[in-house]
Amino acid sequence: MRSIFNILKTFMINRSLKCQNASNLYDLYYWGMSYDSNNKMSVAGLQVQDLLKQYGSPLLVVNKERLVEDALSVQNAINRCGRSSKVTYSYKTNCIPGILKELHDLGIGAEVISPYELWLAEQLEVPSDNIIYNGVNKTEESLFRAIDMDILSINIDSLSEVETIVSVAKRLEKKARVGMRLAFSQSTQFGLGIDTGEAMEAFFRIMKYREWIEMVMLHFSVTSNSRDSSTHCHYAQKALEFAKAVKDKIGLTICYLDVGGGIGVPTSKNMSSLEYGLYRLFGCLPKPPDPNDFENIGTFISRIQSTVESTCKRLHLDVPSLIVEPGRFVTSRGEFLLSTVQSVKKKTNGARFVITDAGRLSITYPMDFEYHAIFTAQIKNGRQMVPQNLMGRICTSADWMAKNVLLPELEEGDVLATMDAGAYFSSYSSNFSFGRPAIVMVNSAGAAKVLREAENFEHLVAMDTLFK
Repeated sequence: MRSIFNILKTFMINRSLKCQNASNLYDLYYWGMSYDSNNKMSVAGLQVQDLLKQYGSPLLVVNKERLVEDALSVQNAINRCGRSSKVTYSYKTNCIPGILKELHDLGIGAEVISPYELWLAEQLEVPSDNIIYNGVNKTEESLFRAIDMDILSINIDSLSEVETIVSVAKRLEKKARVGMRLAFSQSTQFGLGIDTGEAMEAFFRIMKYREWIEMVMLHFSVTSNSRDSSTHCHYAQKALEFAKAVKDKIGLTICYLDVGGGIGVPTSKNMSSLEYGLYRLFGCLPKPPDPNDFENIGTFISRIQSTVESTCKRLHLDVPSLIVEPGRFVTSRGEFLLSTVQSVKKKTNGARFVITDAGRLSITYPMDFEYHAIFTAQIKNGRQMVPQNLMGRICTSADWMAKNVLLPELEEGDVLATMDAGAYFSSYSSNFSFGRPAIVMVNSAGAAKVLREAENFEHLVAMDTLFK
């Protein structure tokens, strides 16, 4: 039985290596970067190894030019939709204030899911009509703040939340603008089900309190890292059909349709359930994504808008303004992670374990279920391409970055660049035994500035009363 498993494992890994070797991702152009004449990776004219020397390893680097380009491509696409349509950035995707400020300066709003994120949006002076408060278990204190700020919408996630919002609104003597998160599946804890009758029941409750609540939008979020608009279009139709039922029964017209996030990026992908299972079982990376097999963002949004318009025409509804929350698409390619090889261990069975200063228990957790391209920061001729296991520095075998990834034979001191670190790397990062790394932003003029300093030992114990 063991020999059969090993044969199958070898087959799966070899197939994975062939797919990696044939990948279209081996071009830094997709991330707005390049190798210079000395075969060293550079961003905005700066060698990334120099950034590492100055700010320490590991290091998160934000490429402002790439960030702004991707953000504007979404903003320009939604502007063509007209009718007060909006882009709001999902704070949970990347909650670094210096990055958020760059996005808000472009006119992109805020989609927040916690009292902290709501507070942060206020600190960053996001216009109140450009803030949406999603999420479960919203505290009364945060609802008080949201209503007092007069934000665009507090999206209701449970029936009991209706009465809670009304109670807060009465105390403030101020009307609250709300939306409703729709649930299209019984396999999720989010939203109010249409099939179960919960969503319609919530509308009847809201109408009882219309002196204190103004219903302005329907919201859904049903996919992740999608490479085309078909899923969004399908559920936009279902949401509008529910809006038609609401109008017929209650006479209420919805102003906004928020189709949520879930827009992917050309250069990364979620693993399917099968790919994830095979990766965990055999350590074989899935087939890399093809950047050319991705719907242009302008087409992506225009098709959703066309679906909304045609569906409203069929149902005799006023066309609502469109809201999208493309967190991943906006920031993923605009940030990358630099890490350093600490040691290399070669096993007698041919396996190579490369110990780095970054892993899934510290900062690369999304690589547990996503494919991310990895490059060496310097091309060194004569090195053979071989499969290697990139490991972190925490004392557990669970702290890995990538298994059997095809890279030039690595040596101690080599620097690696992991791409698409702008989505969830910071959000999921941990200071498990080590402080979290610094984050720097480089602009097109080749200037670098620190957005977040590296955590030192004092920071790690700052909340411990023993040291006060």
